[in-house]
Amino acid sequence: EEALKESEKMAEEISKQAEQSGIQNQVEVDFNGQYVLLTLNGALLFDSGKSEIREDAYPLVDKIGAILTNYRSNIIEIEGHTDNVPISNAKYENNDVLSAYRAFAVKDYVLEHTALEAGKIYAAGCGEYNPVADNSTPEGRARNRRVEIKIYNSYNSN
Repeated sequence: EEALKESEKMAEEISKQAEQSGIQNQVEVDFNGQYVLLTLNGALLFDSGKSEIREDAYPLVDKIGAILTNYRSNIIEIEGHTDNVPISNAKYENNDVLSAYRAFAVKDYVLEHTALEAGKIYAAGCGEYNPVADNSTPEGRARNRRVEIKIYNSYNSN
């Protein structure tokens, strides 16, 4: 219960910071008893089938990084997610690989542009296995292509 309260308070602070930075429409904030969840639409960050952060997304990722620096003692996990459309190009053999590269792209960018400790930030590719929407519609697939950032509360950061 205390952990949930702490997550809720963190989520309120983060929502307020997102609003002050003008990114409240680009990041979804949610929470549970373990962490606060920031969800970023993949299309804002990456071109289709690519893992390089789009140049026009740098300001957004900079603002996310600024928010994350307020939680430098917490464990932060960055997850890449894809839709279920098979990818076939020379660089990424499948969606798992693409999602991992995307997570690491965000992690590396944040580490380069903030004073956060590398040892507190983890990145993982989750592929197409945790959809938040129906993959049979273009809208659903677009929602499933996302980056999630979990900021663990103090009860779950040790």
